[in-house]
Amino acid sequence: MKKLLHSPQRGQSLVEFAMIIPIFLLLGVVIFDLGRGVYYYSAIHNAAREGARYGSVNKEDWSGMRAAAQNFAVGLGLTAANFAYIGWGPDEIVNSYANPTVEVTINYTFTPATPLVANFLDGGVILLTGNAIMRTEYYR
Repeated sequence: MKKLLHSPQRGQSLVEFAMIIPIFLLLGVVIFDLGRGVYYYSAIHNAAREGARYGSVNKEDWSGMRAAAQNFAVGLGLTAANFAYIGWGPDEIVNSYANPTVEVTINYTFTPATPLVANFLDGGVILLTGNAIMRTEYYR
């Protein structure tokens, strides 16, 4: 009687692996997209806060606020079109004095790298918005 050199289990394992690997790869790319989205969301908020911080010290330097936010948003490539609002915010009443505030609002369109994820989104993109309001160190 002849002995088999290869067991049928090896072929079965290979077929199972070939069926499962695309699912694992897709799951890995979706997790990568989720990580990118969280980073961009955080970067947008931090950039808005940095722009408002600059404006809270430098009186009516709107272009400086935009530049400070753009420099802080590493890897996003913000343009002037991403800034929804830069200017005066609502006044805060402190000890019966109206203290002005500055406000920065940034919109960014995030496009996932995975086409499957984009199919589940409205228009294939996610609109990220960052907003910051800070009290100024000066009066108008």
